[in-house]
Amino acid sequence: MTEKFICFDIGGTKIFKSVVEVNFGQRSFEFLNSETIKNPIDADRIKDEVINYCQKNKEKFDTNKIAISSASITNLSKLVVFQVSDIYGVEKFDFNFLKELGFQVVLENDGEAFSLGTYYFENNEEKQGLLTLTLGSGIGGGFISTGGEVLRGKENSATEFSHIKMFIDGKWEKWECISAGRGIEKMYLEKNGEKKSAKDVFEEIEKDEVAKEVISKSKEYLGQGIANLIDIFNPEKIVFGGSIVKQEAYVQGAIEIAERNIFNKKAMPEWSISRLKAEMNVLGVCALYYV
Repeated sequence: MTEKFICFDIGGTKIFKSVVEVNFGQRSFEFLNSETIKNPIDADRIKDEVINYCQKNKEKFDTNKIAISSASITNLSKLVVFQVSDIYGVEKFDFNFLKELGFQVVLENDGEAFSLGTYYFENNEEKQGLLTLTLGSGIGGGFISTGGEVLRGKENSATEFSHIKMFIDGKWEKWECISAGRGIEKMYLEKNGEKKSAKDVFEEIEKDEVAKEVISKSKEYLGQGIANLIDIFNPEKIVFGGSIVKQEAYVQGAIEIAERNIFNKKAMPEWSISRLKAEMNVLGVCALYYV
């Protein structure tokens, strides 16, 4: 049996809107419509974008089921996200307006949504512990234990990996500020006085010594962090997603650093790179309608 869902993945820089048809029994899917827009970081404009897309596609695809993946802390039962001023322009954003319009709605944190998507739609249901890491402007992710339980924590803020801190050069730094896109940009600016995107820094490592040094240090910090997560969670598999995983040498190097630093040398998990990111996030939320 197939069902259609109207979906959103709302992050700090972009909003992914889509309609997907899912056959959960066969673990198959097809995206029937999709578009990506820049996040305006304005609560009223985001609300209007969501309502307009839902109303436009409700009749066209004959569905009233909504699946939303969002960055930051989520309350699944109350359909609210918190500490989101850098994403929605307000500290708290409430999706109950969709229920008032007659839609069914499920909401999930984007890191945990990515975990659910890779678990159900990338053949990982038999794994004894699945750890996911999304490397983009920040670091997201989640953990699913043997048997399919998502690690959420009391306030649903477990596995907020971006906010892990390391003591670097005499000060505490968030992991995302030394190993993800915004961290690479920040370190390059501090060392060279020039503002460049993380993509440009990666592209210039062969001819720019500062870029080479920044990527080398960032990779070291990424590998150390991964080693710590392996020691904590002991997963059978790690799946990577996000824009930075296109830099395969960076990810491979970080894995090699992690291998050298884990406590149990037999515990190094298998790993892979997901073929999807925002799409995988919304597929993971769709799975909540079934499990």
